[in-house]
Amino acid sequence: MSNGAYDITHKKILESGKELFLKNGYGRTNLRELCKKAGVTTGAFYRHFEDKSSIFRELVDDVATGLLSGFDRAEDKCFDNIDTGNTDEIWNISSDAIREFIHYIYMHFDIFKLIICCSDGTEYNNYIDRIVERELNSMYRIYETLDKKGISYNRVAKNELHMIIHAYYACIFETVLHDFSKETALDSVQSLSSFFTAGWRKLLQI
Repeated sequence: MSNGAYDITHKKILESGKELFLKNGYGRTNLRELCKKAGVTTGAFYRHFEDKSSIFRELVDDVATGLLSGFDRAEDKCFDNIDTGNTDEIWNISSDAIREFIHYIYMHFDIFKLIICCSDGTEYNNYIDRIVERELNSMYRIYETLDKKGISYNRVAKNELHMIIHAYYACIFETVLHDFSKETALDSVQSLSSFFTAGWRKLLQI
């Protein structure tokens, strides 16, 4: 098989997998049905993928990782401002970052639909929990930096942090779960950001 034919078949399998995962969810998608839709034999399928989980991974992994990289960039900006004592600016960074995340999500809406709505049975079904864990680690790094800088603040307990952060990101991904338009999503997260920023400022007292 030429590389061109191989690539065409590979793409057909990916497209068929994406369509069926979106329609049925990962767990209810049958490999035989997927092969039939792609127009390939099971033998041909296994020349491209180990199993259906490898299709799901190839469909979503780069996009999922890209969003997490956006968190890292926003975090770096926050620490830069804490280092210079400009703690007020971190709230603006947070608000700007969440708008950037929505733009990114809507550039790859079908992929996030797969992750948020169709990933039961895959390694991505805890994607929001992974984000929350990163944010928890970031908060503890912020605590350490504030301590080193001698900046006064109120330390929120870990279990409370987890609840608040999880609630925040669960709300953000409601935009995907309920198929908000991009315009509605941007308006909604602006309100969400204002609400949570006021709460964080009161809790952390910085």
